[in-house]
Amino acid sequence: MKIQNSIALFCAIIGFSAKSQNAIPIVSINPKEIISNEFIGSGIEFSAYPHADTDDSQWGKLMTDEKWQLVFDRVSFIKPKIARVMDQANWRYLKGFDATGNPIVDFESDQMKALYKLLDYCEKNKIIVILGEWGQPYKLHDTHLNLQNSFTGANDQKWIDLIVKNLDHLLNVKKYSCIKYYNLVNEPNGDWATTDGDFQQWKEGIQMLHKSIEKAGLGKKISIIGPDATDFNNPRSKYKGLDWAKQTALQIPDLVAAYDVHDYPSKESIRSGLFQKKFSDLVRFTDSVHKKPFILGELGLKGEPSSKKHLGDKFTSVDSQLSVYDYDYGVDMADALIQAINSGFDAIVAWDLDDAMHTKDDKGDKYQLKRWGMFNSLGKELTDDKADEDLRPWFYTWSVMTRNFTGDMKIVKLDNLSIDKVRATIGITTSGDFTIAIVNNSDAAANFTIDTKGLKLKSKLNKYLYSENNRPVDAKGYPVPIEKINLKGKRIPVSIPAKSVILYTTYQQ
Repeated sequence: MKIQNSIALFCAIIGFSAKSQNAIPIVSINPKEIISNEFIGSGIEFSAYPHADTDDSQWGKLMTDEKWQLVFDRVSFIKPKIARVMDQANWRYLKGFDATGNPIVDFESDQMKALYKLLDYCEKNKIIVILGEWGQPYKLHDTHLNLQNSFTGANDQKWIDLIVKNLDHLLNVKKYSCIKYYNLVNEPNGDWATTDGDFQQWKEGIQMLHKSIEKAGLGKKISIIGPDATDFNNPRSKYKGLDWAKQTALQIPDLVAAYDVHDYPSKESIRSGLFQKKFSDLVRFTDSVHKKPFILGELGLKGEPSSKKHLGDKFTSVDSQLSVYDYDYGVDMADALIQAINSGFDAIVAWDLDDAMHTKDDKGDKYQLKRWGMFNSLGKELTDDKADEDLRPWFYTWSVMTRNFTGDMKIVKLDNLSIDKVRATIGITTSGDFTIAIVNNSDAAANFTIDTKGLKLKSKLNKYLYSENNRPVDAKGYPVPIEKINLKGKRIPVSIPAKSVILYTTYQQ
């Protein structure tokens, strides 16, 4: 009898253990643990087509009204909350120098009118704009102005005055309220930047720019963002890559209204989750010194291109990511966006929207396109390939997440999600709307339950699915929900395929 009882007890323990191991994990929402309460949302790098915007540009005026409308229609679906608009003075308004060496500007040039077209769109659609210049105007970027020795660096007051004159025109004459931030020099820590990694030069430039903006009475309309550094170690720089952000917080916190950095992580660092850890530590540091919005100003994935058919493309420069043509890039960019949000970034900007915006070194060589975009709006004109104008896979995940994570949300913590390579983030509004994005970057399906206790649940959820064999679209190729879910009880059952993305939202847009 004792033997039988022991056997029965043993079987019961084994059965309980097996049941426990197969139990569906329950993920809980922790609205009291706020990751970001200054959330802006995600967006795009958006340039005014410097090689194709006017009759005088390198390619002529390929950006016709029809082409602009194509771009605006697609951007309208994305609903970016923020756009980074970088330019060059000599692409737009700097036309040379008079006999005394003073700059000649033309704010009604055809090139400026192309920029106004872009800014008019941002103004109408309430998109926050980060405006800036890639660097000081110089000869490499221009074929008809001799600017090689016209400016001496970011700390040249003549260049600062030129910038402020342009800002005064945009803010006071054109009355653009969408322009919130100014970015002085793209990636100033890089050896490709006009500052060549000289932190002191960049810092002096920021000090001069801040003083000049205040003197011009623009301080209530425009703020400086910085340092715009990239995770790259320029040996000539006093500080390593992202340490520029730490030094900005330590040395000149009162001169910048927001921090920003760039990153092009490897696919492995995204899939392993190391990306989130790196930036959680950085945001935590700057918050501890002087808390303010932190923006990831450029995000794309570096790595070996996987689209073999495009490797021999004669129009592609070495500064490209050919994985944009692949399904997996949509998963990886969604994963990167989720990790960026969870690490505490308040806004994330994708590099970039459209292949037609930039060429290597921006010399206008159509055989040196920077292929990073969600499409190539000039596919037929530049490459004689109309199909290159089609939306690429990662448009799906970036647009769905950008549309449904809004600036009135707080990003809060999700607890107990510990499935390998499965990550999620949630944004909640005070009115009861919420969006949950989930990525499964593993090779196996995953199942868990989200406990929504504490949320103001509405009757229906839209569910979007991005999987290799099922990602519904409308006639334009825009994502549509795979189903509407009637909420029953307080839990959302999640079954997410391998290498896929799911988004739940109360928004019915």
